[in-house]
Amino acid sequence: MTVTRPRVLAVTSEAPWPLNSGGHIRSFHLMKALAAATDFRLVCPVAPGHAAGIEALRAAGIDVRPAPVPARSKWGEAKRLLAAALRREPYVMYRRHSWREAGAVWARELTANPPDVLYLDHLDALLYRGAAPGVPAVIDLHNVYSLLVRRTAGEQTNPLKRSFLRSEAQGLDRMERRAARDCEAVCAVSDAEAAHFRGLGARSVYTVPNGVDCAAFADLPTGRTGPQVVMFLGTMSWGPNATAARFLARDVLPALRARVPDATLSIVGRDPPADLLALNGAPGIEVASNVPDVKPYLARVSVLAVPLDAGGGTRLKILEAFAAGLPVISTAVGAEGIDAQPGTHFALAERPEFASATAALLADRAASTRMAERGRELAHAVYDWQRIGQKAVEVVTSLARR
Repeated sequence: MTVTRPRVLAVTSEAPWPLNSGGHIRSFHLMKALAAATDFRLVCPVAPGHAAGIEALRAAGIDVRPAPVPARSKWGEAKRLLAAALRREPYVMYRRHSWREAGAVWARELTANPPDVLYLDHLDALLYRGAAPGVPAVIDLHNVYSLLVRRTAGEQTNPLKRSFLRSEAQGLDRMERRAARDCEAVCAVSDAEAAHFRGLGARSVYTVPNGVDCAAFADLPTGRTGPQVVMFLGTMSWGPNATAARFLARDVLPALRARVPDATLSIVGRDPPADLLALNGAPGIEVASNVPDVKPYLARVSVLAVPLDAGGGTRLKILEAFAAGLPVISTAVGAEGIDAQPGTHFALAERPEFASATAALLADRAASTRMAERGRELAHAVYDWQRIGQKAVEVVTSLARR
């Protein structure tokens, strides 16, 4: 008997490639799992110079229907900002990702091969929901975006930026409520965020956590015995990450070196701002931008530091460190959404105690190795992408059967 695979039409704001950000990594692995189990098509805008990403996705089995879009310009962004204001919609993380060209490809795919289910990746994909109101939709919300922007607003010293971001957070809250109302299912990255979306009135909410490709790090040792190197990993164009990296360089490292003289700091990530790039080569500091592979850095550092005070979702960098056998020290915000116990799987420290707690972790290699062992066990048992991808498949296929 022939089994008909459900037809799934997906849309996202950009091709999830290369795998150099948490959003790209999550989107790629969930879509790869969906493509293996369903008749899956992905509509996404493709800016000039990004065609290679489309071929990489196709090589992974993802059927991409690209929508070529022009390069961004100040005039184009001003028009999007005005359109957002007129609609009382947020610009950041929403109307900024509205492309007429992608809308045309989306409409064509809806007509040419009507889907059984819509898969909306990120909150901004809600822009495309209205074109097919009769088709059941699942939206994958990588974060509580309103909370993320509200926290970022609280970090701003410029009153105009703070006011703008607070207004944007209110707009994102309205869009999250719309997503809860207009989509049949919501995927959240943690139980806490799932509870938040249920509180907004979402009909069906599923926890589909962030994950890690455990096999990719299986050859790395558990614990570290080399030089005392503290690592920060993240996309530096995102404000909370840049703020955390500055905190490590300017506040933590001097205090740490007073207790551990040979300690150094390695800041690794995409698109660091000029002030962070300028720190490269300063005493005890390395800044590595846009590296093709983070694994060599994870192999040679002593501990991953995540001193975040803002942000949302769950940090894939922590899961990667767990899978790589690397000890982790994090604030409570940094470790949000991960089912890990402080003192068991990672060291918990808020910013006032971060330097002293990091020094203690570096000083006791046996304890940090035991912690890394338990973190690695957790990554394999709960957070491997193969396991999590199957959860996404179950959500989507259950919607197709309704």
